Amino acid sequence: MPKIDVKPKTCQELSVADNSGRFRPHADRGWEAGLTWLYHCLRLGLACVFIYAGFVKLLDPRAFAHAIAQYDLLPEGLLPLVAVGLPALELLAGLGLIFEVRGSLTIIAILLLIFLMVLGYAVWHNLDIDCGCFTADELDAQHRVKTAFRRDLIMIGATLFLYWRRRSRTPQSLWIAKLNILLKGEMIK
Repeated sequence: MPKIDVKPKTCQELSVADNSGRFRPHADRGWEAGLTWLYHCLRLGLACVFIYAGFVKLLDPRAFAHAIAQYDLLPEGLLPLVAVGLPALELLAGLGLIFEVRGSLTIIAILLLIFLMVLGYAVWHNLDIDCGCFTADELDAQHRVKTAFRRDLIMIGATLFLYWRRRSRTPQSLWIAKLNILLKGEMIK
């Protein structure tokens, strides 16, 4: 009498052909969808913050130059260039992040690190100044600088999540290319 193997198969042992409509639990799908939504929400939110900040500062570059001058970190000759160039870079990086242009997230990460260093300098030296983050109306001075420092830390956390998420998910085009290779019966190298 032949021996019948009644050992249940694990999820890895089940083949696609063996899956005859039976339920196979995929706990990862809920997390994957949630992480994808979080990725898009954080990406668009961060982009909107940078677009808004750049746009508002470009409307009144003199006020932004005055806010930069209060930190006393740049020579006076560079203030007009930075007062126009930095908001333009923020605006372009934000737009690039919306359209997922390569390098835009890196530019935003670098800008956030620079902002953190400058705000940290202001907090460390107890400077009673406008942070210059958005508008000239942010004149709550020292309290506002500390708030801006905390806000930038949160945005750095969001940026790190975006980097992690980009690295952890397989790009759809790469997945489609691998599927085409498998369907043609070729070996994946």
